[in-house]
Amino acid sequence: MRFINTGLILSIFLAATACSNRSQEQVSEMIGSVQGQLGGATGASVVPSQSEALLATKEALGKGVEAGIQTLAKNGGFADSVHRVLIPADLRKITDLARKSGLNPLVDRFESSLNLAAEEAVKSAAPVFKNALSQMTVTDVVDILRGPPNAATQYFQKTSETKLNEVFLPIVKKATDKTEVTQVYKQLIGSIKPMLALSGLTLPPLDLDQYVTEQSSKALFAEIAVQEKKIRENPLERSNALLKKVFGYYESPQT
Repeated sequence: MRFINTGLILSIFLAATACSNRSQEQVSEMIGSVQGQLGGATGASVVPSQSEALLATKEALGKGVEAGIQTLAKNGGFADSVHRVLIPADLRKITDLARKSGLNPLVDRFESSLNLAAEEAVKSAAPVFKNALSQMTVTDVVDILRGPPNAATQYFQKTSETKLNEVFLPIVKKATDKTEVTQVYKQLIGSIKPMLALSGLTLPPLDLDQYVTEQSSKALFAEIAVQEKKIRENPLERSNALLKKVFGYYESPQT
């Protein structure tokens, strides 16, 4: 954010929180009144209403989530990007040994299967974020609009990360079966088992499903942050008049 009307933000925030016992209609009326007074005081020609700010923020975040999911769920969304799922650090000494033993194709196949499983997992993410958006309050919107470039992503992490991992885990288990992660891993370990004893290496305790789940979740939040930054900084990313009005107002210098 550059400069925003802090008086407007603070007044809306105080009106919303002070009236937590009141009905939604009463809160809306109070906030609308504050907005109108401040709009006149500052000389602003167009001050977004509470409902406009809420709708625009939800729409912008929905766009960001959808774009993030599409980016990661496509073919190569993980393997060919900065979000590539690498072989777990605890296992790399063993896979390095396998490569030295001429098992490069098997190691590559194992890593590829991890990335394919991650692609499958993120396809299921939309309902989790849709639920988070449905529960968004005016206080959340104020925090997001006045917050840092990744404020919305932080909101999603706070409200959705645990649920997202719960949703991902069973899907990852199916995806790892589908992409043969476990089978390839067992084949890889079986192929170098005689060398493990000679090298003094031991197999670490490893939950591949949990690992892929965590990597998928981390990548998705990172992509949502990228999309959020675009919408905040680039007017061309604001696809309709409502987004332009609300984000244009809060991003513009206010006196």
